[in-house]
Amino acid sequence: MKTIIFTLLAFTAFGLTAQETEEVSEDTTKFKIGTTEFIIINHSDGDSDTLLVGDENKDDKEKKNKKESFGHWSGLEFGMNTMLNAKGGHTFNSKFLEIDPSQSFNFALNMGQLEIPFGTTHVGLVTGFGLEHSRYGFKNNYQLTSNSDSTWANIDSTRSFTKNQLRTWTFNVPILLEFNTSKNHAKNIFINVGVIGGVNFATKTFQKYDILGGERKDKFKGKYNINPFKLNATARIGYKSVGLFVNYNLLPLFHTNTAELAYPLTFGIRFGG
Repeated sequence: MKTIIFTLLAFTAFGLTAQETEEVSEDTTKFKIGTTEFIIINHSDGDSDTLLVGDENKDDKEKKNKKESFGHWSGLEFGMNTMLNAKGGHTFNSKFLEIDPSQSFNFALNMGQLEIPFGTTHVGLVTGFGLEHSRYGFKNNYQLTSNSDSTWANIDSTRSFTKNQLRTWTFNVPILLEFNTSKNHAKNIFINVGVIGGVNFATKTFQKYDILGGERKDKFKGKYNINPFKLNATARIGYKSVGLFVNYNLLPLFHTNTAELAYPLTFGIRFGG
């Protein structure tokens, strides 16, 4: 029965998609369809046998040889920002650094993921790149000001801001050590720790306030002595494609000696990867 089925399939496929046909002898015909080879042996008594020669476990081997993805960097992140002083507290002599949590948040688009497994998908290095946007909201009507060697803020008594923020944009590259509990994505819990290096490429302040007859928005581009580099220590944990993260900048937000030392801390949720 198997011989009949294979023969019918062989002749049907041969008539439609045979890629190679070769006469081995006057009573033997061999041809290939894809990676599978068929050999039809015609006996002198009129009967014939069909031999199927090929990789019957092709799909299994392809799955085995295919690099299994295990990294969790690419995706979207949403977080809340705060500031810590040099001792890890939230109070500052420069009161403008005691930011408003309701106006201080972060979002990032992480891309270009590259994985380096250590012989298994359970542990390895993950890198890539991404773009990050951070906002730090001032609690009061502070007007941020800077010169070549100092950054400070004064209260603006002429306006009442409904939104008053310092905004930064950063290009990031991570180096993460990742651990996975399972090769099965549907059951996997992942943990990764490492650092995220970044380069600041844009900074501005944004203010929104009411005026007679409407609303006004002011945007002022400037460097404000913002540190051009960042180095976040990061820890992440998640299940399948959803996780939590915390980033702590090991470098101060402003250049040393231009403002009181303030270290951004971000915590939030990520999706993807």
